Amino acid sequence: MDNKSFRKDHRSRRRNNFNNSPREKSEENRVMHKCGICQQDIQDLSTAIALPEAAAPAHFDCVINKIKEGENLGKKEQVVYLGSGAFGIVENNSASQTPNFKIIKKISFEEHDDMPEWRKQLIKLKI
Repeated sequence: MDNKSFRKDHRSRRRNNFNNSPREKSEENRVMHKCGICQQDIQDLSTAIALPEAAAPAHFDCVINKIKEGENLGKKEQVVYLGSGAFGIVENNSASQTPNFKIIKKISFEEHDDMPEWRKQLIKLKI
């Protein structure tokens, strides 16, 4: 093999990642989690919220809908994510483009005492 052919072959292998470290886990090694509310597959586990009773993952939208079902929302009220596993019921009083809202109720949804195993695995993959 001449030098030109070797370089061309080497670039092709590097670009296509032949027999090098895998760029993405194969489908058979990937664990699919089911939503603890709707029982559908969770495609992006990084957006999941841990259910308080079982620490099972749930779709973000399913959690929002579950909170809405359990609360009696007023006309100008809505459920929003506040961060760190907490949701809130806010009242929007803005008549213009400038947001003007107040938090009526804070709902701590995720428990921070013990991190669920699925989230620990997700953190390991991100590092």
